[in-house]
Amino acid sequence: MKRGLILTLLIISVFDIALFAQDSTSQEKIYFTDFYISAGYRNQPYTELNNYLSGQGYQTFEKQTATLGGGISYVAMSRLGIFAEADFNLNKKRFSNDYVNYRYLPVHVTAGLQYHWKNSLTKDWRFYPKVGIYYGTTSLDLIAKDLESDFNENLMGNMNTSFLYQRNLGLNFSLNADKLLGAFLKPTTQVGVYSRMGLQVGYMLNLYSSVTKLRRNFSADLRKDLIISNAPAFDPSAFYVKLNFAIGKFEKSSD
Repeated sequence: MKRGLILTLLIISVFDIALFAQDSTSQEKIYFTDFYISAGYRNQPYTELNNYLSGQGYQTFEKQTATLGGGISYVAMSRLGIFAEADFNLNKKRFSNDYVNYRYLPVHVTAGLQYHWKNSLTKDWRFYPKVGIYYGTTSLDLIAKDLESDFNENLMGNMNTSFLYQRNLGLNFSLNADKLLGAFLKPTTQVGVYSRMGLQVGYMLNLYSSVTKLRRNFSADLRKDLIISNAPAFDPSAFYVKLNFAIGKFEKSSD
């Protein structure tokens, strides 16, 4: 029900973007490319995984985490653009039971489209949506507490480390508000540089998680990863808020 409502709102937003795209009243237009770094907060509960760990009497991972990431953005003179970005959890979340130390590590990359209603240099806030598809993995790293240092024991298959992982695919949509910090334009070429600060509020909606596989830290050419049964879903769905700081280049034209 919740996911159906989110998808409905997303479709309505995309429809609204198409209507706004038909109205272009600005005389001055630009296209721009920038690179940005981001810092923020993510609420990522991993509900099934945490419920399973709790049921077995193990420590669970907290929902809240700080993030650090970056991305690249390009917007054409049509006001339609593309972007790619990735963020990584900063909080150290490593626990242990009687046999292993364990931690989780989500790594996902998002690529998609964005649409800017304003296509000119302005000191006003610029509001725009971004819709993308994310893909990546969530892994549960396992490190033996009693590490085996004997060569013969390792040769016989006693492994010190391994990790369980699932591949994830989903939607990442957000609302963005940017503020121009400064810009410099070279009049003879109509090319300039600028910096901006932005606030991004969004949600990652997981649509697909693969079967769980076990990897023993060696190449799949030597041995295929083992499929694990009865594993909980590693669902990376998350609400997030982050600040973006960008520097880039723009080119200006007039109709």
